[in-house]
Amino acid sequence: MDKRQIINYVNFAALVIYLIGRVLDMPILCWIGLGIMTLSSVWTILHWKENDKISNYISVAFLVLVGLSLFGL
Repeated sequence: MDKRQIINYVNFAALVIYLIGRVLDMPILCWIGLGIMTLSSVWTILHWKENDKISNYISVAFLVLVGLSLFGL
């Protein structure tokens, strides 16, 4: 399996964990999802040239989501 596909699956899993945490009002799941999103997004941005454009844009969107969640919006 390609590293780019693994990162996409990790981002998707983190989003699902985050959404389940928000729906069920479980802060620990929200924080786990945000942590995974942050780590995978930072890794993707550090390897910007190796990834597809869509993966890069999704990572930036996830970082925006993490920032908004940290500010409580």
